[in-house]
Amino acid sequence: MTVAEVRSTTPRQRGMKSLAGGLAFLCLVLFLLAIEQKQAVAAWAMIRDDAAPAAGRVADWAGRLVSGEGEGITGLKSALADDGNPSVAASSDAVLTGEFGPADETARAALGGATFAGAMVRFDTGDSFRTSPLRIAAGREHFVFGQTFADRLEAPADAQIEIRRIIPATRAEPVKPSALCAGQAPDMIALLHRRDRVDLMLFRAPARLGPDAPVATLCGAWRLKAR
Repeated sequence: MTVAEVRSTTPRQRGMKSLAGGLAFLCLVLFLLAIEQKQAVAAWAMIRDDAAPAAGRVADWAGRLVSGEGEGITGLKSALADDGNPSVAASSDAVLTGEFGPADETARAALGGATFAGAMVRFDTGDSFRTSPLRIAAGREHFVFGQTFADRLEAPADAQIEIRRIIPATRAEPVKPSALCAGQAPDMIALLHRRDRVDLMLFRAPARLGPDAPVATLCGAWRLKAR
């Protein structure tokens, strides 16, 4: 192309060429998505699963910071730390349901038994919690300094621990105190379901997990078996 030809090109023609280039790129992207839809969805799920837990932990840290319990920069570093590649609890994950009795005298005295029905967890001794799925933790994760879920529950390092947030029964009321947490309000519940057995851990509010989490946030751990 000569200099004269370049000068004779109108702004309209240059705009049309840019538009054509943009449309070609868009068509290429749509074509790749069409033939690689499963891979694209898998990639999005991987990004979602890696990013969401960290965002949730930072949000929890910010909430504690307002109440004076966020531990400043130390708490933020803990929130951003790797926690064993957890994943967000998805709607397609299997939901624990059914009735379970105590596996030992400790569980019999504290819980009696437990019924899992959707978001509700009910114990024979009278406590009833409404829960909301939070995330899936790996057995290798620490819930206090020096102790992992795998250690406490005698589980593999890659065991999937279901973490649920305990929420008010109604929006107008706070979570009620429980005798299971020495008269304090519970905040989180951790569940490990293995065939006919369920291990349950209860944490008091405000609960946080990680190697620097205080031991005092753990209300107790109990074992249940299918009835």
